Amino acid sequence: IEDDPSITVLISDTLERERYAVLATNTLHTARGALSRNIPDLIILDRRMPDGDGLDFCRELRADPATKAVPVLFLTAASGLADKVSGLRLGGDDYLTKPFDIDELVVRIEALLRRAKKAEERPEPVLKAEGITLDITRHECRVNGKLVELWPKEFELLRVFLENKGRMLTKDFLAEHVWNRAYLENSRTIEISVQRLRKKLGKRGSCIKTVKGYGFKLDDDGC
Repeated sequence: IEDDPSITVLISDTLERERYAVLATNTLHTARGALSRNIPDLIILDRRMPDGDGLDFCRELRADPATKAVPVLFLTAASGLADKVSGLRLGGDDYLTKPFDIDELVVRIEALLRRAKKAEERPEPVLKAEGITLDITRHECRVNGKLVELWPKEFELLRVFLENKGRMLTKDFLAEHVWNRAYLENSRTIEISVQRLRKKLGKRGSCIKTVKGYGFKLDDDGC
């Protein structure tokens, strides 16, 4: 997101040679439109744009669930210490000032993408749905703040549902990801386990929907 055409061309050409797909925008307005259609792996953001401040735009990115985890690298002529501190405090992941070395920019981009990939690979320690909290590290389940005791397979079943909120999950999928088997000889095992889990979750158990002829789905809107 850069309004200087010469810098845009330099960065785009360099990154494309490094086999990155690049989408360049020269205003915050066009950037918002682009983000509504596609979420990138990383955003390079100038602070001083013709239609607004990059800091305010970064706040928007961090407030939006779709972009809150996307790495943001500020690339700007605002080189004061206070500028750098505010940029990083407001959600920037790195801050590079102009004039800049293009090789350094590429190296910083590579580092941010590696860091983001590692973060994606780490399991989320706490999973949540409406009124339900599952703490993976402590192996605790709470419903409306109250501790609920789950058997190990019930805990794993709820974990898989929470990791795949809104997705329809087949019995084969659940057999593989909860019981570590391609299939279960007793097809009722999964249905019974789901019934028991619903009962332990109380009213929040209604989040887990039966999809006739397919399997199950955890739907936040159905709680």
